Amino acid sequence: MDRRVRKTREALYSAFVSLIAEKGYDRLSIQDILDAADVGRTTFYAHFRTKEDLLRFGFERLRIELSDVLDVGQEERWAFLEPLLHHARAHAGLFRALSEGGGAELAEGQFVQIIEDLVATAIGDGEKRSLQVAMMVGALLAGIRTWIASGGTRGGEGVIVGSMRAMATALATTQARA
Repeated sequence: MDRRVRKTREALYSAFVSLIAEKGYDRLSIQDILDAADVGRTTFYAHFRTKEDLLRFGFERLRIELSDVLDVGQEERWAFLEPLLHHARAHAGLFRALSEGGGAELAEGQFVQIIEDLVATAIGDGEKRSLQVAMMVGALLAGIRTWIASGGTRGGEGVIVGSMRAMATALATTQARA
């Protein structure tokens, strides 16, 4: 991607994120984003059609970032957990703001899909794969929500990562016995 295109998209996304935390998703207009990013309407529409597209862009960035962790030769299938939790803590205000506004359904769907894909890859093939993915994703989402709601304190990441690894081991052991 061209450096100027990347820079413009990043400026728009950065303005978008800061404004969601400040104003909330529902009250945020494209004009607000244009003003904060200091770009024109034509420039915005050359990159995105709606603020929902801008939100999807942010989740696509997260997907790529977490997939890259797995592509750098990591043999550890759960290597995405720590960067995912770091992202969740760094964007806790954004998560809270989105959960209270009109972008909640889209944001939740995008976040869950990313986690489902990563967990499915980590689990690999198997007879009970869909059940295992559902269990792991549910546990991970519950852990992230509880942790963020309690302030995203340091140390919580270790509890979540350790719990997810233990659950994955238990599920693999159970499948091997079945």
